[in-house]
Amino acid sequence: MGVTPYLAHALLPAESELTDVMARIATQAGGVLATPGSATAAKVRFGSYPFFVALDDGSLPLTELPETRAHILETIATDAERECDYVAVLTIGGGKSDPDMDHFNDSVLLMETIEILFPGAILFDPQSGDRI
Repeated sequence: MGVTPYLAHALLPAESELTDVMARIATQAGGVLATPGSATAAKVRFGSYPFFVALDDGSLPLTELPETRAHILETIATDAERECDYVAVLTIGGGKSDPDMDHFNDSVLLMETIEILFPGAILFDPQSGDRI
């Protein structure tokens, strides 16, 4: 079983602006939006390396938002965060292996972008179970 490089979830608070979210993330992080047009999924490229970005706001039939939100709030959230309302989960991950970690800094830029665009977001590493 392979591990998705740079995988992270971000639980987004209720006041998050989700309009043009994929383009805003790519622009803020300094990447290139490689698959424009979707409000819920895109690829952001740094050079030739693709990251996928997916938004789950609970509106699609196969949503995992309730389970993901509950898990993050139960395992890593503070008491104050548990009192807040979270309306979406943003997932980012590397689109292919990166054994030399050439794109580690790009993944950090994406996570910092999420913190800038969505103040109060909770970032979570689903592979380790730790808060980012």
